[in-house]
Amino acid sequence: MKSPIHSRNSLLSRRHQSGAAAVEFALISLFAFLPLMLGIVEFGRLFYVANTVQEVTRRAARAQVVNWTSESNSVQRYAVFRNGNGALAGAPEVTNATVNLGFYHSYADAVSSSNPISGIASAQDNLTNCLLASPNCILFVRATLESGGAPIAYTPMIGWFGDLFSLPLPGATVIMPAEALGLL
Repeated sequence: MKSPIHSRNSLLSRRHQSGAAAVEFALISLFAFLPLMLGIVEFGRLFYVANTVQEVTRRAARAQVVNWTSESNSVQRYAVFRNGNGALAGAPEVTNATVNLGFYHSYADAVSSSNPISGIASAQDNLTNCLLASPNCILFVRATLESGGAPIAYTPMIGWFGDLFSLPLPGATVIMPAEALGLL
């Protein structure tokens, strides 16, 4: 049989340890579950941005083939789903400035991004150049997303990850044949 002193000591030790489970759970939550949840959110955003990059270039090319070259600024804003200057919602890496539009005479030039055409005053002048079979005729529009000639880099929004996985987003280039280019 246990002595009354021993049972009282075990009762006191249980009372002193009653908050230990709550503290342990809080520490495990803070150092294990929270980073895990933030990592899941960050990887979800990474996949969102990677898919959205493809959609932005498609929208830019599609809008530019029916608008004249002077409309490029509004096409860039349209491509990133913005009325004004700014970044794509949920993807601050993708901005109007990262949408690059180019105008080319041949598909090979558009693929290699060489010999871009510029300096044509109007859609009517472009049509005249095309009818005369001039090499100064815009036949293809190229849309890419890049910053300073390099792919856009994904940067985590949560500061804990820092530069741990700052990585280049997949290249996104869309080449479309020119249509009206603002003529109609």
